[in-house]
Amino acid sequence: MTKYRHVILDRDGVLNHEAPGGYVLVTGQWRWISGAVDALADMARAGIRLSVATNQSCVGRGLMGIDGLEKIHEKMKHEAGRRGVFFAGIYFCPHSPEHGCVCRKPLPGLIEQAVADSPIPLRQTLYIGDSQADLQAGRAAGIATWLVRTGKGRNTEASIKNGSVKETDLTGVRVFNDLKNAAAAILSCHHGIKRD
Repeated sequence: MTKYRHVILDRDGVLNHEAPGGYVLVTGQWRWISGAVDALADMARAGIRLSVATNQSCVGRGLMGIDGLEKIHEKMKHEAGRRGVFFAGIYFCPHSPEHGCVCRKPLPGLIEQAVADSPIPLRQTLYIGDSQADLQAGRAAGIATWLVRTGKGRNTEASIKNGSVKETDLTGVRVFNDLKNAAAAILSCHHGIKRD
């Protein structure tokens, strides 16, 4: 298996639980998914570069401002930082779907920016998400892409397998129950031990 040195992560559904209504709008709604901070800490200790790439159309829809989003990200960074986790970058698309931007997933703009800012080659870069848009964006950016079953992941996997989603398949996509399991697979290559 490839030794991944840069892991780019979707946010909602991978790192944190989605809030009622689908948007985390205030810091009090931020809740880590069980094991996510442990996974980040494990990868950080192994020297893996960590970035976040997330659609945040709540800004473009007028549900919150950029300042509010930054406060949520500050909380995320602060709580992760207590475990020794530093994010190389947090890339977000604030636009609504109607905006016609080039950064909103399933387009690859956010991931391409994270890749461009990194000294690590594409072949050692991995994107982890929970949605069809994540899979499409990762593939469009030309990097390996994995799916976790947290957030929308379980439904995404089922929809692809039963054929209700036509534009995406799971060829070459590894699927894990959560980020903790995905991190263990990444780190098994760093330690020379294969495990799932």
